[in-house]
Amino acid sequence: MSIVIKLGGKLLSQGEMFNNVIIDIANIIKKSNKKIVLVHGGGPQINQMLEKIGKKPRIVKSASGMESRITDRETVEIAQMVMAGKLNKDLVAKFESLQIKAVGLSGIDGSLIKSKRKNNLRIIDEKTGKKIAFHGDFSGNIEEINSSLIDLLLSNNYLPIIAPIGIGHEFEPLNLDGDRTAGHIASALKAETLFLFTDVPGILINGKIIDKLGKEEIESILPKVEGGMRKKVYAANEALKMGIKSVFIGSGLIENPISSVLDGRSGTELSWKFV
Repeated sequence: MSIVIKLGGKLLSQGEMFNNVIIDIANIIKKSNKKIVLVHGGGPQINQMLEKIGKKPRIVKSASGMESRITDRETVEIAQMVMAGKLNKDLVAKFESLQIKAVGLSGIDGSLIKSKRKNNLRIIDEKTGKKIAFHGDFSGNIEEINSSLIDLLLSNNYLPIIAPIGIGHEFEPLNLDGDRTAGHIASALKAETLFLFTDVPGILINGKIIDKLGKEEIESILPKVEGGMRKKVYAANEALKMGIKSVFIGSGLIENPISSVLDGRSGTELSWKFV
């Protein structure tokens, strides 16, 4: 059985502090027969690069209330350069330094993540609060995962490291949500578990970490969760609907983060087995 792990861009921006999760993943690969697939984000790093070229990142609220990035043509090119380029290859190099055979991919390689371009993004106007359409967006909805390519790598004991850039109907690059990408990959592989690691210890409500959430609780808690964590809860719920038994959200900065969340010592477990 396989495990899918998503490393958030905020976690990757912590410098050497995020090595705990890298070492933990490497140790699991070496000591067990678990097959691991790694997906990574890169939002903060994309913002930094945009600012370097004098382009202000534009983060808006979608019509559904989620935070979304306006991804015009220039922005998707930057996203592709940052995530499928430097971030992805830096992660590959880290695992290779730990004697783990790693292969870096984006969703474009081998049509790994076929996606449909949103083009007309429904957003909330920052000034009027009304719903408007943004035309020319290069973000996408995932349609199909080429799981055979991932299975090929896993069967040959490679660690696939995947950047969430999809390939559109016209073979254009599309910016994808990293958490949802991880969920779709987990579903396609029939993975046993999905981990969404970030730089915070779990889902916080009124300053308190929620350790477990069941089906009904997930739906009711969504409106109470703010910012990027709301998207993670949404992605976790979507993954559960696609057949994943448990999703864990937690910090990748602590020692042995994977065993820590599995043992209930940290993080939040979302599962429909809870009533």
